[in-house]
Amino acid sequence: MHLLVLGGGGFLGRHVAAAGLDAGHAVTVLSRSGSPPLDGVEALAGDRQGDLSALDGRRFDAVLDTFSDPDAVARTAASLSGAAGVYGYVSGMSVYDPEGPTVPGAGDPVRRPGAADDVLQDRSLDKLAAEAAVADRFDGPAPVFRVGIMVGPHDPTDRFTWWPVRAARALAGSASRTVLAPGDPGRVVQYSDARDIAAFMVSALDRRLAGVFDTVGPGRAQPLSAVLEECVVAAGGRPGDVEWAWADEDYLRTSLRDVDEEARPLWFPEDQIPQDAIDASAALQAGLRFRPAVETARDVLEQAAGRWDLAAGFDAAREAALVRAR
Repeated sequence: MHLLVLGGGGFLGRHVAAAGLDAGHAVTVLSRSGSPPLDGVEALAGDRQGDLSALDGRRFDAVLDTFSDPDAVARTAASLSGAAGVYGYVSGMSVYDPEGPTVPGAGDPVRRPGAADDVLQDRSLDKLAAEAAVADRFDGPAPVFRVGIMVGPHDPTDRFTWWPVRAARALAGSASRTVLAPGDPGRVVQYSDARDIAAFMVSALDRRLAGVFDTVGPGRAQPLSAVLEECVVAAGGRPGDVEWAWADEDYLRTSLRDVDEEARPLWFPEDQIPQDAIDASAALQAGLRFRPAVETARDVLEQAAGRWDLAAGFDAAREAALVRAR
């Protein structure tokens, strides 16, 4: 299969390119920089809202599109109709109606113009318009992959990376072994290693699947406390080597007003996500699989390579103050 990744320089796009290579496929990426994210990948320079001439006369077996501008997506889908066998679009779980089921899945109500007033509304409506544009403009299978929280190596947010790094620092004696933890230790959490999502997308495109797939993991009921203990194990410790200082979410929500939600480690209060979980059964039935948290934690810790200054998290003094005041 010859796979074209539109936006192959981003977090997910990089992993999709890697998954394509791992599966033995030829991979081309289109990005503004025109730089390949990995050795063995062909790179084309182009602007989704401007010059797409690099695609003229080219044919591909499959396309994966990660862009959010519905007009640009419509234009690209139309230009590749007849020049590609299948066109996959990456959407998001935020497209579901906040007033709908607490565990929505494909076929459940989605957002409507004017029906919600939150920070995700406009972006989600753009994603829905892009989904519709691909279905309307591309003549062929057009699977939609609605993703959720993605973690793993090269994650620019460091929101999951914070935990194994924080555990490693505690075990090394460079930080307190009392670690602030959010909310209820029994709270079930959903997240996905981007490499698992990428592998599923490549496989689905290769099989020319169609339909909507909620690609949100881990496909099992895993409480937050278990995920954090796996981060300790990944750092070379054993369960119990770190003391978790569990703090009430309302207390944390009030205390962290000055910290942007996207800069808080998972799963500190993040009120922009209205659903409790997402039903990923269709994707699981189609072959989506998830690696254990300890493997993801080991890999992000290795990739961090002693880098303690992360994009998410708190300095020692702030964390200690939050622990004392809880």
